[in-house]
Amino acid sequence: MFLTACFGGNETEVQPSKGPKETIQSPSQAVINTSVGGTVLDLKKKYGSDQDKSLMPMYNVPRDKVFEFKFNSNVWGEEDVITVHTDIKAEERSRILSFVSPKDFQENITILEIKPVGSVLSASEHLNGYEGWGNAPIYYIRINYDMDATTPTKLEKPIIVPFTVKSEVEVPNLKANVSSDGRFKLSWNRIEGATEYKIYRRSKVVLLETTNLPVTGAEEAYIGPGPLLEATVKETEYDDFLHDGKGGLLEVLDDSRISGQNRGVNGEYYVTAVKDGKESIFSHAASTVALSSQLPAGLDGDNNISNASFDRASSLPAKVDVTFIDGSTAPRDVIYDVNVSIEEFGQTEIPYAIKGTAMKGFVYVEKLTEADLKALADARPKDGSTGFIAPDNTTDYIPEPDVPTVIEAPSPGAEQDKSLEEAQKENTEQKVEEGNQLPVPAPEVIEDVKLNAETALEEYLAINMIDVQDRISLKAFPEAQNFETISDVLQEVMYQNPLVLGLRGWRYDYRSLTLELKYEESADVIKQKQKEVLSEANKIVAEIFKPDMSDEQKYKAIYDYLNDNTKYDDAALDNAEANEYQEVDPEFNDSFTTYGIMVKKVGVCASYASVYKMLSDMAGLETIVVTGNMSGVPHAWNKVKLANGWVHVDSTNNATNSGIPYLLFYSNDEIAESLDFALSKEFWKDEELSNFASADGSKDYYVANGLEAKTSSEFGSALSKQVKAGSTQIVIRLAARIEQSDLIEEARKVIGELPEDQQERATMGSLSNYVVVGL
Repeated sequence: MFLTACFGGNETEVQPSKGPKETIQSPSQAVINTSVGGTVLDLKKKYGSDQDKSLMPMYNVPRDKVFEFKFNSNVWGEEDVITVHTDIKAEERSRILSFVSPKDFQENITILEIKPVGSVLSASEHLNGYEGWGNAPIYYIRINYDMDATTPTKLEKPIIVPFTVKSEVEVPNLKANVSSDGRFKLSWNRIEGATEYKIYRRSKVVLLETTNLPVTGAEEAYIGPGPLLEATVKETEYDDFLHDGKGGLLEVLDDSRISGQNRGVNGEYYVTAVKDGKESIFSHAASTVALSSQLPAGLDGDNNISNASFDRASSLPAKVDVTFIDGSTAPRDVIYDVNVSIEEFGQTEIPYAIKGTAMKGFVYVEKLTEADLKALADARPKDGSTGFIAPDNTTDYIPEPDVPTVIEAPSPGAEQDKSLEEAQKENTEQKVEEGNQLPVPAPEVIEDVKLNAETALEEYLAINMIDVQDRISLKAFPEAQNFETISDVLQEVMYQNPLVLGLRGWRYDYRSLTLELKYEESADVIKQKQKEVLSEANKIVAEIFKPDMSDEQKYKAIYDYLNDNTKYDDAALDNAEANEYQEVDPEFNDSFTTYGIMVKKVGVCASYASVYKMLSDMAGLETIVVTGNMSGVPHAWNKVKLANGWVHVDSTNNATNSGIPYLLFYSNDEIAESLDFALSKEFWKDEELSNFASADGSKDYYVANGLEAKTSSEFGSALSKQVKAGSTQIVIRLAARIEQSDLIEEARKVIGELPEDQQERATMGSLSNYVVVGL
């Protein structure tokens, strides 16, 4: 048995009985959306944002640019009228040193200048040295006062204006990759004409600490030592962090013995392109800190089984503790290669590999039989990797050098002595006015579902994506015309709106202010599937809900329906693996969308999470889709809101798919973390992630039902209660490390009191933190 992340589960003997399904007399009232059609301005009025102040980004400004902003009031002397930051949230800790001074006063009009003071993110090896604003990928001006007001008026919502320093060479788009064997690699796009690429690193080392410590990155204004040159390469990928040609691996003796990996991986990395003797500014950082718990470093001391000897095969560990580059440890499966010849005398050498890592070696076993080898083969967990394929974002993090600062030049006859900032202000007003008049689609299906949006921008994107639009103008939303915002918002909208189907990839075009999207199928096909999804959802709602159900009962009803009526699509995973997890063949597309589980009753984790979200919406429940990883494997599940706050629910890992009933159900963040679930930031805007923290674990299925044990005696007590209650399939979760021999001894005490025939049928196994006893 093994857990199902975004991969499938094998058959198991642990199959809980399924009671009769109950029907509902009348369906739960779905939340009906009435805001369809009209214009973008209508949407903004709905959310009260039609009067919001904004200014379009100013990309590719000169390195020594002095910004000028005109206020129609005497704001000089007010605190922090304008500040400059390195992070889009523009909090105080990301503020950089800049010089703000009045350039001119004219009848209560103030023109403020903002100049660079000390270069940001500069490196001595960089060809640009320490000039002007520096080499950070992007900066953010925060304007805290209303420029149009005739008296100093502080804005409730400050204007954030991104700007970039013009790079004479196009900046690479850097990505950090974690391979299926847990190895870290950097990759980027090829820049035409570039002769080489430079990799820089910023890291923090404290004495002899080997843990991967966070550095003060963009959110903290890059305080501390600047980047150091790591390597210069001609290729568009890099993994030689030890400079030994072994890809960050520490090899022992030969290629068949590897005891550690990701050596030398630390901090955050940047890449630049060099062309004609000129070097680009720094790319966006690829931080290893966020990936620390997914990057194995080696085997935990006492668990290092390399070259270890065992008296019999039954003594071989099924799991070992792996240490990661942040210093944490987590258990990982040991895969034994049973294609060996048994030594007639002495020990037999058995190769092993640690699942999810590149580590491998040999163990030695005495008294080995063919039956032992068969048992090892039968116990081997099914291979799997990501079944969660996110749409490909090909947006340039930093616009190309020829993208104009003001997208369109002033109209003929316009004043030519106007400052760049004033031209951009007028340009913004013109573009917003044009964008506000654009019609909003009115797809028929949207009238019958809840639209998950909290701003005009989110609703605008959601409606257009549900309507399968492949080009969406962002003229009306200057705040979204940058990589960070549009990436956050688009992913939030995509994950939280189950009728967004088949999105394959997207990019933002800085020149046309247009979001371009690609779908797996035609609009007509997708819209037909949306209707089928909605029709099936209405049937399920009518079947599983009763009018007098509490919210907790409704959440459980959805979970039980998915357990009883759907199954993980292993074939879809196999196909994704064959395509290196970049895409799947068309016949498997549905398993990655709401359509798979809802209509076909088969799918992967993304489909399960999306269906759980949709059925919750229709029941009037508060649920979100979350993304992250489980045991290092990309995964999607849900958080739901109870009276005691937000809790986790993973409907993919149910009894049918994993053999463990309610594996993650009403669990808090601490419990989820103990089960090796780790949240990413992809499912919601970064600044709102804290809103979904889960602190109360009292409703957790195993806690509430007395099925969690911290000691061997607690395990024996829980097992005894279940046996006396007549249970024949018992799953108990361990909340602490307990020796297997102690668990077996406690189980023997309880089972020893049963009739002899029942004792003979008894089985006991384990899966992650769970012990499964069958009677």
